[in-house]
Order: sequence, then C-alpha cells, then structure tokens
Amino acid sequence: MQDQSRLISSISYITIIGWVIALILRQNENPKSELGLFHLRQSFGIMILSFLASITKIILTFISLGFIGNIIGICVFILWLIGLVGAIQGRFLKVPFIGVWIQENMRFVA
Repeated sequence: MQDQSRLISSISYITIIGWVIALILRQNENPKSELGLFHLRQSFGIMILSFLASITKIILTFISLGFIGNIIGICVFILWLIGLVGAIQGRFLKVPFIGVWIQENMRFVA
C-alpha cells in the first residue's frame, strides 16, 4: 500500500496529465491514502503558481525586466523539485513559503 501511495504522489508532479492520472488512481485506491491527497494538493498548487509565474514573466518581459521572471521561474522549479523529492521518499514534506497555504486552501482537491 505504501508503494501505491508513493506512486500516486510521484505521478502527481509530472505535468497536468500526470496529475489527472494520479487523481484517478487515488479515487480507485482502497483505502485512500493521505499521502496521495497531500501531494495531489501540493502539486496542484505548484502548477497554479507556475502558471502565474509564466504570466508574470511575459508581463515583465514587455517592460524589459524579463530576468526577474527567470528568477521567479527558477524558484518555482525548486519548489516543484522539493515536492517531487518528498513524494518519492513518501514523506509529508511541505514546500517552503507556500506549503501550509496550499494544504489549507486546496481542500477542494479530493
């Protein structure tokens, strides 16, 4: 059962398609793991943050501050990597700065 939870957690970080597959796997899992739900929420929050960072980068590029967008993108990548490593290890590892907020506000992901 632990391996199934780690698989669901890890797959959830691999693009939106991987997230949907992980969500379906968790819906069919019996009993449902808290680890899978934790990482589904966290990866969804990181995907939203990544989307917002992309929009910010486009806007900053128009005003000749694109390098700031690159820095933001690198920070989002580091958050994604921390989440993925936590999922592979089977740990409830909240990403820095936004992990608590994600777990509190992404309750609709079930």
